[in-house]
Amino acid sequence: MASARRRPPRSGSRHRGPRTSPDGDQENQDEGRPVYQPPAKKAASPVVVIITLVLFVGAGIFFAWAYVKSRDTTPQIVIEQTDTNKEYKQIQLKIQKSKKLVREVYQLRNDPDSARFTRKWSEANKYAGDTFDQLRAMVADVRLPSGILPPEYSGYNSDFTQLQLIMGDLSKVAPLDFDWDSEE
Repeated sequence: MASARRRPPRSGSRHRGPRTSPDGDQENQDEGRPVYQPPAKKAASPVVVIITLVLFVGAGIFFAWAYVKSRDTTPQIVIEQTDTNKEYKQIQLKIQKSKKLVREVYQLRNDPDSARFTRKWSEANKYAGDTFDQLRAMVADVRLPSGILPPEYSGYNSDFTQLQLIMGDLSKVAPLDFDWDSEE
């Protein structure tokens, strides 16, 4: 016997209330409650639709403008700024390497293989000369018209002195059979 009183259906259960048969009659006539009809969905507000469309069109125009702007074919001018501190540190490292090369030349001075000594001497002489030229080019912009460095740049004079001593030491041990014309 069926009880007249029923429990409400639990969430997730399959039985959600009375069902209608295919011919339109309710299966459970004794309850007398109507079939549940969900409320009709509300349409989006016209203001929201218009704002959304304006944002999409605006975003499309923005991306199109950015794409066209990025395809600009005018050449870009790149200004390369040199950092004199980096350049000066490189020159100081080159001065140290020049000193090392001079020591190696002095060690090879009495070597029976004079060709090896000549190659090492030529390498050291060229390296020291290139370093001297690089230092001279670095301070060329600040030299006075008379050719001397201003007092605030006088610290570079010690580097010039070191390079001149290195080149003087190399000239003292120059190979006797060195072809000076091929050096230039």
